[in-house]
Amino acid sequence: MKMPLSEILDRYTITKLKSERTNEGVGDELRAYKREIDQPNYVEKSQQIEPFIDRLYEINGELWDTEGDIRKGIDMPLEEIGRLALKVRDLNCKRNEIKAEIVDAFSEGFKEIKIN
Repeated sequence: MKMPLSEILDRYTITKLKSERTNEGVGDELRAYKREIDQPNYVEKSQQIEPFIDRLYEINGELWDTEGDIRKGIDMPLEEIGRLALKVRDLNCKRNEIKAEIVDAFSEGFKEIKIN
């Protein structure tokens, strides 16, 4: 599978959240992303990459929580569901801005990554 570093980091943080918050067996997937991040060409840039991982982890955690609130809100007033949906939209905009910063910072093309 080919994907840019921004997508690798995004999927890594989402998979990390999934491994921490669910009982799903995502260990192989998490290790595959981590192996790619630990490649020699990225290790030398790890001080630049870590803040992006932290920011994506935080924003993806907020998205996870907000989407969970929407799913739990079966008897929630439509106004509240709408407010949460708008929050998800805004968080996704911030997430995409972070991913764009990664593309700008590393201006790399797609990388081949193997995931079971």
